[in-house]
Amino acid sequence: MVIEYLWKHGNEADISELVDYICKAEKNESRRHRKSVYVSLVQTHLPRLQREGIVNVNRGKVYLINIPPEVEKFIPIKNSKIERNLWPLSYIFFSLLALLVSLILASSEGVIFSLLLLALAIFHWISTR
Repeated sequence: MVIEYLWKHGNEADISELVDYICKAEKNESRRHRKSVYVSLVQTHLPRLQREGIVNVNRGKVYLINIPPEVEKFIPIKNSKIERNLWPLSYIFFSLLALLVSLILASSEGVIFSLLLLALAIFHWISTR
């Protein structure tokens, strides 16, 4: 999460910004959790990232130096074509295909089942946008 945040926000951030980001991502912004995240970052994660040559920590600021290639592929790029999930559209396509075949074969059960699948596919597509 530290690398992801730094990469998306100009390669530098205050430790408090990282704590905010991590707490929001974990959906727990209680004072106790914030303190736990802060201590974990300062005592464990940031020193390890610094030893590995990934970040530099100086006076409460964290600077991104290098992203290892094997880590880059795990950082999702929001609002890009890379992250676009095509599964919901595939479900819609196959549901429509099943509906068309059911109509051609005049199968009322097939039409009902296809419409149900189509409704679920549309719901999935809307919920993942």
